[in-house]
Amino acid sequence: MEPDIALMSRLAQGDERALEELYRRHSPSLYALLLRMLQSREEAEEILQDSFVQLYREAARYQPERGGVTAFLFTIGRNFALSRLRSRKARPQKLEDLDLHNPDQELGLWRQDDPTDRILVSRALHRLEPTDRRLLEEAFFDGYSHSELAERHHLPLGTVKTRLRRALLKLREYLGGPEVSEEA
Repeated sequence: MEPDIALMSRLAQGDERALEELYRRHSPSLYALLLRMLQSREEAEEILQDSFVQLYREAARYQPERGGVTAFLFTIGRNFALSRLRSRKARPQKLEDLDLHNPDQELGLWRQDDPTDRILVSRALHRLEPTDRRLLEEAFFDGYSHSELAERHHLPLGTVKTRLRRALLKLREYLGGPEVSEEA
């Protein structure tokens, strides 16, 4: 199987088959993230499509030393979803037939044939301090800004930022990611 970085290189040269392969590999997990954030199937599908169009446009700007293709794509999708949430000026409403907090419900976040990533990420998240994990989940999945989190949890803004940074560094450490300096 061709690595994602090689596919991005081909995509930067306009190879649409590379885009098809990246879509096949990453659309289920990106869709699950967007669905969790937006809690609307129609909006998640729309943002999913917009994300891959943007990936195609931005392929030449991708820098592998700054992060993986999955992170690059998820950042694009998350930014589109956050913009959509902000434009609504309201927090998402829960879908009646979908319980996003039920661990037994399959959301498409993981490949069916390889549960390893799911287990590793779940374990890494559960190793975080509960308050840090909650802040991270609310910031990432629910789209709350740092100042909104500070207000919701009655914490100073600096504390929220520090806890989020610490949680991200711990996750990277637990998942065996590249070294990160505290200054980054």
